[in-house]
Parts: sequence; structure tokens; C-alpha cells
Amino acid sequence: MQQDKFFNQRLSPHFTFEELTRTSKIPYKLLNPLLGKEYLNNLIILSNYLLEPVRAILGTPLIITSGYRCHGLNEQVGGSKKSQHLNGSAVDFIIKDKKLSLENVFTKLKDSSPFLHYGQLILERNWIHLSLGVPFRDQKKCYESFKIL
Repeated sequence: MQQDKFFNQRLSPHFTFEELTRTSKIPYKLLNPLLGKEYLNNLIILSNYLLEPVRAILGTPLIITSGYRCHGLNEQVGGSKKSQHLNGSAVDFIIKDKKLSLENVFTKLKDSSPFLHYGQLILERNWIHLSLGVPFRDQKKCYESFKIL
């Protein structure tokens, strides 16, 4: 029971620990959240300083497709060995409102960069990748944005 309380912990008004550590990849379904506990503070910062503002800017709920990833999971999904997902400071998401295309989401977030402080903003095939900036990413590499289509 104690474990359930932890996994259902709300990190911010709209995001939970469970949704930022879940995966459908076996055997990481249980392992990833357990290892993710070490990065709880990073996930709280990610939720409050990036995800909540993004949700407000877009005016629609976000569907998290990937948050924290342990090393094994990151390797299985083909993630970079230096991925910010490994320390809970990056997230991939899609949006609930199907009226907004991911292209529009990318443009809107990129245009919000003076107010939205991010490390990376990437429009990938079917999702948006977003990561925290300083101190999680080198200042010279912050506000990096591009498309991988």
C-alpha cells in the first residue's frame, strides 16, 4: 500500500509521479518507477517549471509518453546515452486537443521561449521532446530547438 501512495503522488497540479515514470516495456514496468524515486526532485521541477507552463500556454492537457527512463529502458527504446530522461529532466508528450497539430505546438512553444525556459525542444515523429535547461543542461546548449521528421 505504501508503494501505491508514492506512485500516485502528485508532483504538480496536473502531473503525477506515476505518469512521469510509467512504461509499457517489460521488465521495466515495475523497475522504472522504483529507480525513478531517486530523481523525484527533478521530476517535481520538470512538472512545475516546464509541464505546467506548457499546459497553460497550449490550453490543453498533455499526455506524457515518456518521462524518467532508467538506463536499461533508455537503451531498449534507443535513447541517447546522455539523455536527460535518465535523470528525470526531460519528457516526451502529445496533446489531448486534436485540433492543434504537433507542428503548431512546436511553433507556439518555440515562440514562448523568452518566457518558457527549456533546454531542448524537439518535434520528433509523433511527439514533442522537452527538457529542462540550466542547471540540468549546459547554458550554451539551452533553447535548442529543431525538428526530426
